[in-house]
Amino acid sequence: MINDNYINNLPESPGVYRFRDCDNNIIYIGKAKNLKERVRSYVREGKKDVKTERLVENIDHVDFVLTNSEKEAFLLENNLIKEHTPKYNINLKDNKTYISLKLTIRDQYPALFLTRKIVADGSLYFGPYPHAKEVKDVLKVIESLYPIRKCKDTVFRKRKRVCMLYELGKCLGPCAKEVDQITYGEIIEELRDFLLGKDEKLLRDIKQRISKAVSTWNFEEAQMLKERYTAIKSMVEKQHVHEHLGKNRDVWAFAEDEKRLLIVLLIFRRGVLISRQHFKEPFFSDTPGETITTFLFQYYSAHPIPDEIILSEEIEDMDYLEKHLEESRKGTLRIMGPKHRSSQDMVRLAIENLHETEPIALDEAFRRALHLKTNPLRIEVYDISHIQGKNPTGVMVVFEEFKPSKKAYRVFHIRGASTMDDVAMISEVLKRRVNDPTLGPLPDLFIIDGGKGQLAATKRVLKENIIDKDIVSIAKSEQRKSMEDLIYLPNRKNPLPLSKASPVFKEIVKMRDEAHRFAVFSHRRWKTREDLTLNK
Repeated sequence: MINDNYINNLPESPGVYRFRDCDNNIIYIGKAKNLKERVRSYVREGKKDVKTERLVENIDHVDFVLTNSEKEAFLLENNLIKEHTPKYNINLKDNKTYISLKLTIRDQYPALFLTRKIVADGSLYFGPYPHAKEVKDVLKVIESLYPIRKCKDTVFRKRKRVCMLYELGKCLGPCAKEVDQITYGEIIEELRDFLLGKDEKLLRDIKQRISKAVSTWNFEEAQMLKERYTAIKSMVEKQHVHEHLGKNRDVWAFAEDEKRLLIVLLIFRRGVLISRQHFKEPFFSDTPGETITTFLFQYYSAHPIPDEIILSEEIEDMDYLEKHLEESRKGTLRIMGPKHRSSQDMVRLAIENLHETEPIALDEAFRRALHLKTNPLRIEVYDISHIQGKNPTGVMVVFEEFKPSKKAYRVFHIRGASTMDDVAMISEVLKRRVNDPTLGPLPDLFIIDGGKGQLAATKRVLKENIIDKDIVSIAKSEQRKSMEDLIYLPNRKNPLPLSKASPVFKEIVKMRDEAHRFAVFSHRRWKTREDLTLNK
């Protein structure tokens, strides 16, 4: 354990400190504007969170490296973390790179391939693309427009005759010298312009070639070029629409729990949200901002750097990070915190996504979404079925831990209530249920198939019998055009605004459908039995 005497001898200069354990292993690396004050903050008396206490308990001694500036300390810290991967530093595991297109222009007959590895071999690389599907769609369009070779170099060198792609018109057969190098090179140049986004030049050149082909009565080539022109123009126009919507932007949201940093990333390209990624990273620093900086440095060492980066948290090293990423990107970059006016909506969206990253048990999700008193482990669903008041049947369908308990299902033949009054019938069913102990324990949650009237009736029955249990109801919208399902809660005027894609909403609908199925089945069985009795 490091003592005060040692700390007092530390310099008050910028640098990087390295905590080591009793075996001299580096367990944590950090940077500081003032090394003495930063190290002292770890051993200062006072309440610390569990993760920081765990780190401090394992520190045996500390060494440091002085730097000329905070920027140097920032870069050195991240390089040392990458080299030593200390136990208590954040260490991003997701180092995969995005997929790119590789055009081997140095080959005699170049080809276009997918790759995740970019090397200095003279080839041209296009991308990177966040999704493999996106780049495969681009490649599919290219293959339909440009008949270049598709076989790998190892296969191409050994091939002596053309393959089926040549017969289908999808390859010019350079392997068997069916096309000269100049003609093939012209196609590669056109493909290169296409991938580089030189839209106007490319379309102008194709238009000129169409006119030339028509003037020489080469109508087959003119038709082929026209189809290519139309396809490229359509694709270019679609891209331009996206470009008008906004910049390439990464939006980050961060949240801290006891042991981990919870992170969500929203990736916007040309203003379009194309991806959402989640990260859960252990961290032990007592300053989350320091951990965030380290994480972002590691992430952008292996991923594309956009035009803008928006963060849900302010970090001290934002300027240094911005300058470093600009140098890596070789272009301008803007990093904005949550207080920036133009970033607030984006930050709010990312935070909403962050709250969805942690999967929770369905009973807990029910409690939160429906504002219940307890987590519902036993749920009973009630439905009424009849045809113009004849053979009215009420049913109780039971779910225990969200699985149907069919042995506990019950049928109630309506006898006392008006058979044209759904509210009165649901009241009769519930009164009979709560006063019959043989039907099992009362549920944690009553779900009623019906609107506000049925919900109010259920609340009244429970109150009369001094039963304090949660109730919700589900009913179809009164607007026949939409016919959407709506969730109602007691003491709430409007339906609960629950997302139709949420697990809670889907589960309630599934339960209601099961109750409806059982009610219709029971009603038909009773009606059939009565019909047979009357016909005897």
